[in-house]
Amino acid sequence: MITVLFFNICMKSQTQISDSILNINPINLGKNIIENPKGLERTFLKLKSIKDGKDSILVVVHFGDSHVQMGHFSGKIKQNLQYEFGDCGDGILFPYSACKSIGPRNLKSQFNGLWDHNNITSVPNKINIGIKGYSLRTKDTLSNFSLNYIPDTSIHKLINIKKIKIFHGNNNYQIVLNNQHSDIILPSENISSNFEISSINAPLVSSDLSFKLIKTSESQSEFIFHGIFFESDQIRGVQYHQCGVVGAQFLQLIKYSPFFMEQLIALKPNLIIFSYGSNESYLRNFDALKYKNEVSVFLEKLKKELPQIEFLFTTTPDTRSNNQFPIYTNEINNTQREIANRNNSALWDLNTIMGGENSMKIWHQNGLANNDKLHFLKSGYLIQGNLFSLSFFNAINNKFPNSIKTESLISEINNQFLSFKKNKTIEIDKSKLPKKRKYIVKKGDTMLKISNKNNCSIQSIMKANNLTTKIIKVGETFIIIPNSL
Repeated sequence: MITVLFFNICMKSQTQISDSILNINPINLGKNIIENPKGLERTFLKLKSIKDGKDSILVVVHFGDSHVQMGHFSGKIKQNLQYEFGDCGDGILFPYSACKSIGPRNLKSQFNGLWDHNNITSVPNKINIGIKGYSLRTKDTLSNFSLNYIPDTSIHKLINIKKIKIFHGNNNYQIVLNNQHSDIILPSENISSNFEISSINAPLVSSDLSFKLIKTSESQSEFIFHGIFFESDQIRGVQYHQCGVVGAQFLQLIKYSPFFMEQLIALKPNLIIFSYGSNESYLRNFDALKYKNEVSVFLEKLKKELPQIEFLFTTTPDTRSNNQFPIYTNEINNTQREIANRNNSALWDLNTIMGGENSMKIWHQNGLANNDKLHFLKSGYLIQGNLFSLSFFNAINNKFPNSIKTESLISEINNQFLSFKKNKTIEIDKSKLPKKRKYIVKKGDTMLKISNKNNCSIQSIMKANNLTTKIIKVGETFIIIPNSL
């Protein structure tokens, strides 16, 4: 019964769904839409052109935190877009594992010798960082590295790679490719005063690449690796770059990635997706006005450098990292919506779509989220990627009717939701529930201090006292419910 209802719901794109139907599972399907799709006018036109058989490439760059770096959420979006419009490559890759981090699954690496690493979450930055948010550096010419690209053979093929580009610092040691017959010094192109690209012309005999470094000038003192791009020979389709950093915040991308703008310009993106907010929501203090102003200034700079660029924001999901309550989730998501509206940009409200506040508990109970309740399991990320893709395709179909068939995607989502269990009725021992108590506001108190003192969330205090503002006065009396979220 659940399967039939879900399938019929999805067939009615952009249709409001009754609450009684939505209670089948935590997903708020009626909200699975792209808000302000007019902000993607150029993107949709380019995709329509590709669909009509014209030679054109849509370049997407997806920035975010660990939800993006893991590659399941953004990877599923990439897969769906490339299946529908054509595959123009995996995008720029980085060997996160060499930095003691996660993945990626399609790039195996080994870095030998003396290397240090850094990412945008490290302050102060000890190595200049590029578009991927990570960097690896060596000052030793005896250091070397090897990379093994493992493309998804269902979409990507080695035979379709026309060039390999290595992004690195300017005036660095030169890269030498260890060839079976003879070593090849890679030619490098100076892109800016800050970074260069060294290239290998394909096709490749093997995906195993081994490199060493040589000093060709007295002024060279290091080699900084920013990423590798296996460029496709396809002239029609979608090129998708995934740039996630574990623990990252939006303002860290803006402040601590000095080569970001130059490398982004080199990729010539049409659409940028931003998926931030999870880490900011656990900050002890969040300045929404500062956040809004700095992000807006950043977007203006991007639009100045890339006039045709469009933006799409995804809100932060509901999380409960180590059972903590992220007090700023709603404020961050509301701020992102304000930024999107101010910049005539699109937004996909993941938080509302997944069920809103406390929905993480249901996702976790159904085997879709990690035990840390901050990250999702692969199954959960794949559902999110498919839901995003469906909303994106529905938005295209609203502009160009029947241009994309969504039945197979709906069927896949439908099957994924078979894992959701019906909510169980849990008997609660009311005698063990925390008792309400009163708290009188003292001099120096803030809402955050009161919540920390009483082991409860700011939202629970506001809800229990019917407050609409966090402004408090000395002498006020609040009802407190300990351990409440």
